[in-house]
Amino acid sequence: MNDYSTQPSLDLEDGDRGHANLTNMSLCLQALLECRNSPIDTARMGIFHGFSGYGKTYAAGFTVSRTGAVYLRARRLWTEKTFLEALAHELGVPLRRRTAADLLNQIIEHLKRQPVDLIIDEMDYLADKGLVETIRDIHDDTRIAVLMIGEEALPAKLQRWERFDNRIVTTFAAQPATVDDARKLRDHYRHRVDIADDLVELIRQRCKGVTRRIVGNLDEVSKTGRRDGVTVIDAKWWGNRPIRTGEFVTRKAV
Repeated sequence: MNDYSTQPSLDLEDGDRGHANLTNMSLCLQALLECRNSPIDTARMGIFHGFSGYGKTYAAGFTVSRTGAVYLRARRLWTEKTFLEALAHELGVPLRRRTAADLLNQIIEHLKRQPVDLIIDEMDYLADKGLVETIRDIHDDTRIAVLMIGEEALPAKLQRWERFDNRIVTTFAAQPATVDDARKLRDHYRHRVDIADDLVELIRQRCKGVTRRIVGNLDEVSKTGRRDGVTVIDAKWWGNRPIRTGEFVTRKAV
């Protein structure tokens, strides 16, 4: 039986000075803890999914820092062997034997001796390559907690493999940034310009809660303020200046 006693038991309310504690960070952490806390003789796999720009990878980094989980970010061109080689590297498993079957056995034996939670980011790439059964083999033989992170359609994509899908015990959907999230992002990055709440909310609304775009626009506001010698910027001062939303704007015919 795996021993998780060396991994910390965490409270979702605990603070973390290194991060702005956003909604999706708490959701990602909760998803992994639900997998970990499932009975050892049951499935312990979960999904954290959502649209691009919602800060899922950032949330994964936060979860790794809080739990000691191993983080692996998949790549589009990976094969089964390159996936296993990358995982072995992250686990610190010496690559003594080079076939995919040998790598899989080495990884499983290592995780039986030293169990650790596993977070796989960009899981869509592995699903597209049909590598889910390899992950199932690792999970079934070691009973470690496995949290898979991917795009919005990841849960539906994984339903193609029934034996894999029925091992998923929890699914969390990443959320658009809240008003509180946007203010925390402003405060966390400590811009040298004071950005008022009404402008932060305007940016959040225009960006539809996409964290990546909110951060980019806050940075642009700060740069504009420094350039113009302004120390406090609100929505009225910003006026008709652009807010980058990622939407394509067509030119009017003349």
